Amino acid sequence: MKTLNRRDFLKYAMGGTAVLLVGSKLGWMLKSPGQVAAASQTINLRITDAMKEMVTHNAVNPARCYFWVYKSVVPDYLPEVPGPIIMATKGDQVGITITNALDEPHAFYIPGIFDSATVGPGGPIQPGETRTGTIDLTNAPSGAHLYYDNLNGPVNRMMGLHGTLIVMPTAAAAGHKFTPYDSPTLAVQKLFDDFGPTAHFPGLAWEEGDSTPWALDPAMPNTTPFRQYVWLTHQASPKLFAEVGDYTAGQDYPAEEFMEKFLRGPFKVNNSRVSTDPAYTPQFFTINGQSGMFAHFSPYLTPIGRVGEPVVVHILNAGLWTHSMHLHANHMYITSVNGEVQENPIWVDVYNIHPMDRVDYTVPVTRPPDVPNARGIGFPDTPLTTINGHPVWPPVEEMNVYMPPKGTKAKAADGVTDVELGQRMSPLCFPMHDHSEPSQTAQGGNYNNGLIAGIYYTGDRNTPGHFDFPMEEDFLMAYQNIRGCIETERAAPPLGEEHH
Repeated sequence: MKTLNRRDFLKYAMGGTAVLLVGSKLGWMLKSPGQVAAASQTINLRITDAMKEMVTHNAVNPARCYFWVYKSVVPDYLPEVPGPIIMATKGDQVGITITNALDEPHAFYIPGIFDSATVGPGGPIQPGETRTGTIDLTNAPSGAHLYYDNLNGPVNRMMGLHGTLIVMPTAAAAGHKFTPYDSPTLAVQKLFDDFGPTAHFPGLAWEEGDSTPWALDPAMPNTTPFRQYVWLTHQASPKLFAEVGDYTAGQDYPAEEFMEKFLRGPFKVNNSRVSTDPAYTPQFFTINGQSGMFAHFSPYLTPIGRVGEPVVVHILNAGLWTHSMHLHANHMYITSVNGEVQENPIWVDVYNIHPMDRVDYTVPVTRPPDVPNARGIGFPDTPLTTINGHPVWPPVEEMNVYMPPKGTKAKAADGVTDVELGQRMSPLCFPMHDHSEPSQTAQGGNYNNGLIAGIYYTGDRNTPGHFDFPMEEDFLMAYQNIRGCIETERAAPPLGEEHH
C-alpha cells in the first residue's frame, strides 16, 4: 500500500505546465522580460505519487486517478502529470538531483542525453535513494525531448513519470533568423526567414516580440518572442493505475499484463459510471495533463496572439495511443519529426503522432482560411464583403453575437446570485482536436471532455486600427491570471495525507 500526498490541483490554472528555466546560457531568453530571473543552475525532482482530480467531479463519478509523478522540489510546485517543462540551452551543464520516494526502483532518462543509471552508484534509483548527476547539453540536439522513467516499460512511463525538455540553440545561423534547431534544412530556414518581412507572412519573425503594453491588460506585453507551446499527450486508466499502485511493495507490475489490459481489455457500457467492475481501458485522454474545457481554456495550451505572430508547437506522445492532431484555424508546417529537421516541411491540416513520437507544428498564424478573400487561404489579400457591405475581416459583426442573447440570466446554486449565460459567438477561438475520435471523450463517452485545445486570435497586426479584438471573459480571466497562478502553484501547501 502506497502513501500518497493529496493536493488541491488547479486544473484550469497551472496544471501540468510548470516551467523550469535552467542553465547559464539563456541569451535567447533576454527578449522575454521577467523570465531570466527565474532561471536556476540545477533541477531538483522527487519521484512520488498523487491522486488527481480529472476532468469532471460529481456525485456520480468523482473522476479521480492515481499517478506517479516527477515533482519539482525547488521551486516547490504541486505534484502534477506530466512533470515540469524544462527549458535550457545547447551547451549548458545542468545539475540534477532525483529522490525516489516510492517503494520500487525508478529512473530519469532522456534518450541520447542523460541516463540516471549511469551516475552515482549506477543502476536504478532504489526506494529512498537520492541520485545526483549532470545533464550535459554540449552535444544535445536543439528541439523538444521526452524525459521519462525507462524502467519496466511502458508501465512506469504510463503511470505518469514523463515530461518535456526543450533545448534551444544558442544563436541563429549567420545572416538568418532563429529557428528551434541547430542545423535547419534550407526549406525550414527559408520558412522562418519569411516570417515577418514577406507579403505572404507579414508581421513578426518567430524570434521577435512586441514589448508595448497589451491594450486589454497593460501589465502584460503585447507579444513575447520565441513563441512555443508543448502538447504532451497521454492516456489514463483509473482502475489499472490503482492496481499498479496497490501491487506488491517493491515489485514491478508485469508489463505484458499492463499492456494487455490497457490496450485490449473489454470495453464496458458502464465505463462512464461508478462501478464495482469498471473497464481497464483508458478513460481519460489528456494534453499536458489536462482535458476538456480545462485544456481548451488554458493559455499555456492554446496559442494566443495576433495574425502575423507565428508559433511553434512541440507535440510529444508519452502514451500508447496514436493521435492525429488537427488545428482548425491554419494549416501547419511539419518542421521536425523525431529530431529530424524536415527537408520538405509539408503544409498539412492533420498529422499522425505515434507513441513516443516528437513532432513540431510550425503554425504561421495567418488569417483563418475560411476568411473569404482573393485566394481564400488566409493570406493577407483584400477581403470580400458581407451582405451588409462590411469587410469580412476583421469580423466585427460576429464579435457582437451572443448565444443565448447577452443579458440572459440564470440563478447560481445559492438560488440568489445571477449568472450571465450569454456567450460571445466570436469565430476567433478555433479548436484543436484529435481525429482519433475516442480520445475526444472522458469516462468512456463523456464528449467533448477529452484531448482538445485550440488557437485564439486577439487581433491582426496587419489591419491598421484593429489590433485588439474583444475576448471572451472566461479566457481573458485565465490569461490575466497567468502570473498569479504561477505564484499560487509554488506556494500551495499540502492538504494532508491519506492512504490509497
